[in-house]
Amino acid sequence: MQTQIRGFTLIELMTVVAIIAILAAIAIPSYRQFAVTNAEAEVQAKMQQLEVELNGWRASALTYRGFFPKKPKTDGGVTYAYDETDNKTIYMPTGSTANNYRYKIQLVDGVNPAKSLVTNTGDLNQATGRSWQMYAEPNKNLTGASKFLFTSVGMRCKAKTGTDSITVTSNNCGTASEKW
Repeated sequence: MQTQIRGFTLIELMTVVAIIAILAAIAIPSYRQFAVTNAEAEVQAKMQQLEVELNGWRASALTYRGFFPKKPKTDGGVTYAYDETDNKTIYMPTGSTANNYRYKIQLVDGVNPAKSLVTNTGDLNQATGRSWQMYAEPNKNLTGASKFLFTSVGMRCKAKTGTDSITVTSNNCGTASEKW
């Protein structure tokens, strides 16, 4: 009595590998685009949340100067701080660092974008605190993501990475950007 050898033929294995390769070729770019779209929506929401916090601060302090954003703590509490010592930088998503962020938001004085809204007492070149600008730039690993600019006067710009149409010092949307 002969025993039959059981297994797959080379043709069957090659067919399965080809099907998996085709599915991967479709799924990976779709997933990457979904990740970019998600990160962009998340940073836009954070910028709008910061706008609400800034307006609340100005309503009580009569200036934007001295503003610190809300920062959730791991124990469920809230603290008020920036993510970097320059008092301008906020990393997205919440809890990320300079090594693993998707977006970096810079919140600066609207009149002098080189200045933080938080200034040292006695500094002669303090921020005016009359207006603000937020600039969000994606991590270099987030291919195809857009840059965002949002100001206290309502200007909202979105530009694809690779164009220099908007920066943290921009005072208009430029030609290669769109409104959001």
